[in-house]
Amino acid sequence: MSIVVPAELREPRGGRFSRAMATAERALATELDAEQGRWFLWIPVFFGAGVGAYFALPAEPDLSLSGGLLLLALSLRILARTQLFAFLLTTIILCASAGFFAAKVRTAVVAAPVLERHGAYSIEGVVEQFDRQTEKRARAIIRLSSLKYDDAEMRARPFRVRVSLRGDVDLRPGEAIRFRAILGPPPEPVMPGGYDFARASYYQAVGGSGYSLTKPERIEGRALPWDMVPRTWLADLRGRIGERIKAALPGQTGEIAAALTVGQTAGLDEKSMDDLRASGLAHIISISGMHMSLVAGGMFWFVRWVLALFPSIALRYSTRGLAAMAALFVVTVYLALSGAAVGAVRAYLMIAVVFLAILLNRPALSLRNVALAGLVILVVLPDSLIDISFQMSFAATAALIAGYERFGRYLHFEARSIRERLAWQPVYLLGGVLVTTATAGLAVEPFSAYHFHTLTTYAALGNLVGGPPVDFIAMPAMIVALIAMPFGLEDAPLAVMGVGVDAMMAVAHWVGGLPGSTVPVAAFPFAALLLIVSGGLWLVIWRRSWRVLGLGLIGVGVAMTSIHARPDILVDRDAKLVALRDREGRLQAPKTRRASYALQQWLRADGDTRKPKEAATGAGWQCDRTSCVSMVKGRLVSLIARPDAIEEDCRRAAILVMPMDLARPCPAPKLVLDRGALWERGATAISLGDGALAVTTASEGRGDRPWSPTRRKREKIRAEVEGDETAED
Repeated sequence: MSIVVPAELREPRGGRFSRAMATAERALATELDAEQGRWFLWIPVFFGAGVGAYFALPAEPDLSLSGGLLLLALSLRILARTQLFAFLLTTIILCASAGFFAAKVRTAVVAAPVLERHGAYSIEGVVEQFDRQTEKRARAIIRLSSLKYDDAEMRARPFRVRVSLRGDVDLRPGEAIRFRAILGPPPEPVMPGGYDFARASYYQAVGGSGYSLTKPERIEGRALPWDMVPRTWLADLRGRIGERIKAALPGQTGEIAAALTVGQTAGLDEKSMDDLRASGLAHIISISGMHMSLVAGGMFWFVRWVLALFPSIALRYSTRGLAAMAALFVVTVYLALSGAAVGAVRAYLMIAVVFLAILLNRPALSLRNVALAGLVILVVLPDSLIDISFQMSFAATAALIAGYERFGRYLHFEARSIRERLAWQPVYLLGGVLVTTATAGLAVEPFSAYHFHTLTTYAALGNLVGGPPVDFIAMPAMIVALIAMPFGLEDAPLAVMGVGVDAMMAVAHWVGGLPGSTVPVAAFPFAALLLIVSGGLWLVIWRRSWRVLGLGLIGVGVAMTSIHARPDILVDRDAKLVALRDREGRLQAPKTRRASYALQQWLRADGDTRKPKEAATGAGWQCDRTSCVSMVKGRLVSLIARPDAIEEDCRRAAILVMPMDLARPCPAPKLVLDRGALWERGATAISLGDGALAVTTASEGRGDRPWSPTRRKREKIRAEVEGDETAED
């Protein structure tokens, strides 16, 4: 579409606008007009901005509101087709409104009840997913057919629940079972602004989580829901493939090989994961873009090479098109075998767009295809925007393609002789790998710093040395093993795959053990990440010289990462753990075996490399069997363990935390956090000032959304339960 730059912007005039303003507008219009070919790349960006605006709301909007905004934006866009700035502004509004509407529709489609109370439940349902973590521990996702609380059927039960199973349990997807379990709502953030598992669970239709009390009992003769028949068959096939891989490759080698093949990661131990994270190789065990690209790309070039051996085919048909169709079929099978996780589905859609471009004789690798793939994913799964793997995979892909567009010619080598090829080709190949690894690493580091509070110093080295064993040994051997498995001939290719996996883990252990392999990063504002991402998009999308303004935005964002919120007191959502900041600025907690996960996340957000047990030594605390007390900035903080301490600590403490309900008035403390208050507010952060307390709670950031409904007081829940029991009597 051609937009005519208005005459008043070509020649600045006085009167209506000042000359300076007119000159600036003229320059902006000229730049935008010259970049018309890149306008499309901003569509998924502003669509994603609308999705982000939806998730940032403190309360759930009506569907009619989001639909009305979309229609209003569409009408404005139709009316503003001739003026450049009006056209661009209304297009931005339309894209954002469409993203907002798509997110609302997605939320309505997956809507399912979420448990509001913890307790012992009787469960009946069908196993959808089963992952063994250790010999005595497993995890399962159950689609419910019955859920009883105190022998009364729940009128509004979740669609699925996630349960940890203890003991020697072996289940198959599709089996109907019954057992008793302690269930509650999906986990909330362990601190204000922390990761919200409940939101991720909501979009998986998981409305509760907990652990089993009894061993599951199989129910015979129960018919499967129609939509579970193919899924159950695939899940059972994946389980059998994983078992055969682990039988051929014992130990962590088999667990990693199963993760690469069928996406089973439950058996990976903490030591392996620590090595992979520290070396920058953790992305390898999560099936996503790299795995899909290796399978699809390897099959594409293999089929094209085979077809080139037959002149009758190569001269008559397009071998690129035939190879693209074959590769797309193979990668579709791999997607199904991998479990079709959200990250894998996103990568598959992007690869499908690439192969579609090949079939249509269009450039396969371009930012336009990346933008199109991102737009398709956001339209179908808008909640992908807040998924970490989506952010990191698209950041890396966009940076790589943009870098190749700009500097690819410097990495292309034309040899004039065999001697020159032998001398310089390895240098260019090594340089290309280094540049690719560094570019992808720089693109994902801001997300790693924000979400995981760490920077991987030697990620480029880890991927440079540890990537090839996976790319050229493990993944090709995996494909051969899958082809040979129906014939019982998988042992040899799996042994080769094990060699590649062991080589990668040796590199991961070496790189992860280097001094300073990981750098802790304290939590910083979301605005800093937003500025860095905005600057990166500006730098990647535009082609003209004004793209360098993106570096300025990135610089401001990086400067803002020095802003850290460091509360003086942190309280977990169950009142089982309190951490106080000592004079050296480090968090200290009483001795406890509970809530180690919460303390670990607090330490990471604080940029503290200590383990939870090292921070829970009781330093600065005085504890007896009834309570623990400590002084923070002249205020006494009390964590009550038994009701015996309530009366005394009510008279002397300034801040009182207790894992039970407070039944009587407690006038002395300025803040009381009992079980009921924390039930409603969630994890709490407290900053102490001169005579004032600044309290921030997890519920404030979550708002009143479908995945985080306003928590009702326990008294109301008890009354509801008693009312149900009276009605039954």
